[in-house]
Amino acid sequence: YRGVQRNLERPVAIKLLPETFSKGADELNFTARFKQEARAMAKMAHPAIISVYDFGETSEGQLYFVMSFINGTDVHQMVQSQGRLPPEHALAITAHVCDALKYAHEHGVVHRDIKPSNVLINMEGQVKVADFGLAKVDDPSQSSGLTKTGLAMGTPDYVAPETLTLGMTVDGRADLYAVGVMLYQMLTGNV
Repeated sequence: YRGVQRNLERPVAIKLLPETFSKGADELNFTARFKQEARAMAKMAHPAIISVYDFGETSEGQLYFVMSFINGTDVHQMVQSQGRLPPEHALAITAHVCDALKYAHEHGVVHRDIKPSNVLINMEGQVKVADFGLAKVDDPSQSSGLTKTGLAMGTPDYVAPETLTLGMTVDGRADLYAVGVMLYQMLTGNV
């Protein structure tokens, strides 16, 4: 949702965990994944990664986090409307995404869901990587069990083949594969 942070009078985006995911048996750990997403994004301070400002729970028990609002579009919408992007534009977007992922990987975060709809571009052309909901966070102090062996995560067209192999450890190379698929899509208009 789009909102306004009143005390600072700035537009924000508010992400809510749907009540249907937070109530009852949480077989896929939606609540824990939502909290992990907020923590993963909050620990990163990079110009090409969405900033998280707050995390909490409504009086009704619904989890939310507040992040920067991007007034613009995403790469998916750009490809849908233009068919394909000019090579210099596609390469510039890719460079910013790679820079953001390098930073995330250095901080122990593998995104695992890089795709055109998760790469936002504001009205000034600034690129922002969003949606760390499937991120794998390397934190030795926590053993959340959210990343299970043999459980493929991400959007199928952008998932690196090795992530589908039982027992394989997913690392930043899976994100780079997804960036390659996205670059191909930006240049050709096809996945």
